[in-house]
Amino acid sequence: MEKGIVKINSIGIIVNSEHLAHQIRVEHDAEKTGGYFIFEWWDGSDGTNPSGAFDSWVETLDDVSQFIAESGWNIHWQ
Repeated sequence: MEKGIVKINSIGIIVNSEHLAHQIRVEHDAEKTGGYFIFEWWDGSDGTNPSGAFDSWVETLDDVSQFIAESGWNIHWQ
């Protein structure tokens, strides 16, 4: 996948993670906050969201790209 591309409402597999089966999903919260939620989970994660996911929130799609770039993740979007 081309670097910097983010797919909204699609699951991405983080292939260079230390966590087994690390996944990500980005959702646009247009109605409530106007921003973007970034959900991430892996086998055995214990976040408070469905599937044990953890979430982060950012204001813009550029912020999503920056968040992912700073994480160093290599994501294969499905």
